[in-house]
Amino acid sequence: MIRSSSILALLLLPAVADEVILSDSSRLLGTVTALADTGQVLLQSDLAFEPFQVRADHLQRVVFAPGTEKEDQHDCMVTLVNGDQFPADLSAIDEGTVTVHTDFGGDIRIPRESIGTVQLGVRPRKTIYRGPDSDAGWTIKNGWRYDSRRFSADSNGTIAREFDIPGSFALKFRLTWRNTPNIQAYFACENFDTTAKANRYFIQLNNAGFELKRQDATGNGGFYSMASLSNESVNFEKSALEIELLVDRHLGEVHVLFDGEEVGHYRDPAKSVPNGQGVMFRSNIAENDVQTVSRIEVREWDPSAALHGKEERGDVARDVVITRSSDRGTGKILSMKPAAEGGTLVYKGPHHPEPVELPLSEISTMFFARPAAPGGADTPEGAEAPAPPPAPPLTLGLRGRGSLAVSGCAFNGEQIVAKHPLLGDLSIRRDAVASLQRKNEKPQHVEEPAEEPEDE
Repeated sequence: MIRSSSILALLLLPAVADEVILSDSSRLLGTVTALADTGQVLLQSDLAFEPFQVRADHLQRVVFAPGTEKEDQHDCMVTLVNGDQFPADLSAIDEGTVTVHTDFGGDIRIPRESIGTVQLGVRPRKTIYRGPDSDAGWTIKNGWRYDSRRFSADSNGTIAREFDIPGSFALKFRLTWRNTPNIQAYFACENFDTTAKANRYFIQLNNAGFELKRQDATGNGGFYSMASLSNESVNFEKSALEIELLVDRHLGEVHVLFDGEEVGHYRDPAKSVPNGQGVMFRSNIAENDVQTVSRIEVREWDPSAALHGKEERGDVARDVVITRSSDRGTGKILSMKPAAEGGTLVYKGPHHPEPVELPLSEISTMFFARPAAPGGADTPEGAEAPAPPPAPPLTLGLRGRGSLAVSGCAFNGEQIVAKHPLLGDLSIRRDAVASLQRKNEKPQHVEEPAEEPEDE
């Protein structure tokens, strides 16, 4: 039976709303209309006649309502010297600036000294599945049912599906529950028989905690524990968790992420990795409990892209170019020549009398020279280095990839005008922003308003 309090809460909540999460984990729903430099939020709610203010010291983060999703096709990742990172397309390079085009803010001119790295060839991999929008293609057994873009379970059972994922891949999904979760998620499955020998990985989450296991069909068909986390390591209080599993079939590793943050990566103890392409969710919940699986995403994943940007830059006083074959050049990046085939980089090395043109398709990473640090050789003796400017109090988590540290934000319809310490005023599409996080909190790049399991 549905409780009357639950019905009332559901009737009062907007269908699509921003979610303000306070420091005590309580939540407010509405539409954010302003953000002050000091971190206060103005929230318009259907429960109030006028917007009300949330004090900065009570704010933990804001999760913005999802908008029209735009697929990220950018080939370049820009990292600024303050650690901010965002995807873009490289448009131009001149003596003082690098110009990039972004989906969230259009063309942005960045001073060369404000750039940490520019990484090329980091386009997101193909998305194989995103849903569920229906139960088509899924095999449902016993306790599961499709319900409004999610699968809901109130007893034991399985849902399973085959995908075309022969190489490395990522599996992401959102799990919500009432009382206590008890679920197993199998991936890289060669079959969906829960009692037979099989090659596959699976995770299980219950009141004992989290565990990643490997089932090996060779020999005695044994199970190997790859990772185990106690229940203190999982936040059960919020009754929701986004889980992402990155499977490197080349190295035999599985990376585990909770709410966008990596928990760890773990080696496969078996001699070979499982080559199956199936995914299965198995509910083991107790009577009167409910758990749901939603926002399921399966996509190709290139583990080598994670290595980009980890190269040591070397000489900070000069530009550095690193190719995909790991060749390194130290000199001066002069300009960029766009072309339909991908363009070239005009580069002058110390041992070449004339500049050379390097195809952008062959470049992995670019570093740009930085001015002499305060207190260096160019600073008068005895002069004190100026204190670094304080970090902005807010972080905008972009939908998909990246984040930006900002101070105040102004809302203008579908645009957010944010103050950035290195880029100045930025006009950002509101629906390109997934979250806002106060300083000292980790940004949640892709988290969206929680879905509550239905009361039975």
